[in-house]
Amino acid sequence: MTTDRDPPIASARMLESAIRSRATSRPERSGSTFPAFDGLRCLAALAVCVTHAAYLSGFSVRSATFGPITARLDIGVAVFFVISGFLLYRPFVRAHLNGEPRPGWRGYGRRRFLRIAPAYWVVLTLVLVVPFLKPQNLSMSPGKIVAHYLLLHVYAVRFSLVPVQQSWTLATEIAFYVFLPIWAALLANLGRDRRSALRAELAGVAVLYAFGLSWRAMLLTQVHDLSTRGFMSLWLPARMDHFALGMLLAVLSAHLELSGARARVLSSRALAYTSWIVAAAAFWFLCYGFGLEHNRGPGAVISHAQEWWLYFFWGVVGVFTVLPAVFGPQQGTLVHALLRQRVVAWLGVISYGIYLWHEAVLDAFLRWKHLVPKNSFPRPYSFPLMTFWLLALTIPIAALSWYAVERPVLQLKNRPLFGSRAHAPQHTEVGPS
Repeated sequence: MTTDRDPPIASARMLESAIRSRATSRPERSGSTFPAFDGLRCLAALAVCVTHAAYLSGFSVRSATFGPITARLDIGVAVFFVISGFLLYRPFVRAHLNGEPRPGWRGYGRRRFLRIAPAYWVVLTLVLVVPFLKPQNLSMSPGKIVAHYLLLHVYAVRFSLVPVQQSWTLATEIAFYVFLPIWAALLANLGRDRRSALRAELAGVAVLYAFGLSWRAMLLTQVHDLSTRGFMSLWLPARMDHFALGMLLAVLSAHLELSGARARVLSSRALAYTSWIVAAAAFWFLCYGFGLEHNRGPGAVISHAQEWWLYFFWGVVGVFTVLPAVFGPQQGTLVHALLRQRVVAWLGVISYGIYLWHEAVLDAFLRWKHLVPKNSFPRPYSFPLMTFWLLALTIPIAALSWYAVERPVLQLKNRPLFGSRAHAPQHTEVGPS
C-alpha cells in the first residue's frame, strides 16, 4: 500500500509498470534477432522428419486421405531456404540502405563455416564408420568421400546423395553463402540515396526470383536425362526463387526499420492469421490441386508442369509461413504463442541436429525392425510407430549434438582471427540457415 510518505517508491513502481507495458506492446527484437524463428525451424525440421517417415513406412501411398499431405511435408526445406534468404541478407541490405560498410567477408565466412561444417562432419564420419548407421551396400571411393566432406557431391551426377542424403540442402546453402556477399557487393554500387538503393534492391530480388523460375523451366524443357536433371534441380539456381523470397522480406524489413515507417497491414496482429491462412490454402492446393495426390509413391512420375508448379507453391507456402515472424507484433497471437512456446523454441534451437541425424536414425530403425530387404523398398510399417521412434531417438541425439558440438563451436564465431583484438561489427544470426 502506497502512502504519501513514500512517493519515490510509488514513482519507481509506476515507472517500472510503464516500462513493462511498453515492452509488451511492441515486437521483442534486438538488432536483427527475431524471436519466432526458432519455432519456425522446429516446424520445418519436424515436417521433413514426418514426410520421410511417411514415405518409408508406406503411409504416403497407403492413405488416400492424408498421404498427399504427408508426401508434401518436404515443404520444410523451402521454409529453411526462405529463412536463410531473410536472416543472411538482412545485414547486407540494411548496410546498403543505410550507407554503412557491409559485413566483412572473413567474419561472415567463418560464422557460416562454423554453423554448418563441424556438426555435419561429425554425422558424416559416424555414418561412414559405424556399421549400424551405414546405409546398405554403401560403396565410397576416396573421391566420393572427399566430395561429401566438401559438400560438392551434388555437382557430379555419378556421385550418390547417400550416406547423408539430406546433405544436398547444405550444399545448396553453401552455394548461397558464397553467392550472397558477391551479390550484395554488386548492388552496393547502385543507388546514391536510400530511395534509389531500395529500388535497386527490389529490382535485384525480382531478377533473382525470375531467374529461379526460368532455370527450372529450362531444366524441364532442355535437359532430358533424368539423372542429370535431378541433380541440377538441387543446385542453387533451381532454388533461387525460394531464397529470393526471403531476401524480399529482408529488404522490406530493413527499409521499414530504417525509415521509421509503420505500414498498417504489416503491423497488425491480423497479419499472422492471414499469412498462415494463405500458407495453408497454398499447401492444400499443393497437395490436392493439380494432380500430385496421385503421384507420391516410389518411382512416381510427375509431368513437367506439375514439377514446375510444385516448386512454385513451395515458395508461396514458405514465404507466407515465415512472414509473421518478420512483421507485426511478435506476441499476442496464437501463431506466435505456438512459435515461441518453450518446447517448440528449444526444438528449433536443436533443429539442425534433428535435420542432420534423422535419416541415419531412420536407416538404423529399418534395420532394427528388419524392414529393408536387399535391393528393395522397405516393407510397410506403422507410420505412427515409426514417427514416434524416429523422434524419440533423434531428439536426444540432436540435443547432444547441440550441447557437445554446435554450441561450443559457435562460441568461436565472433572471435577475431589470428589473435587480433579488433572486433568487426557483429550481426546477430539465428539458426543454421
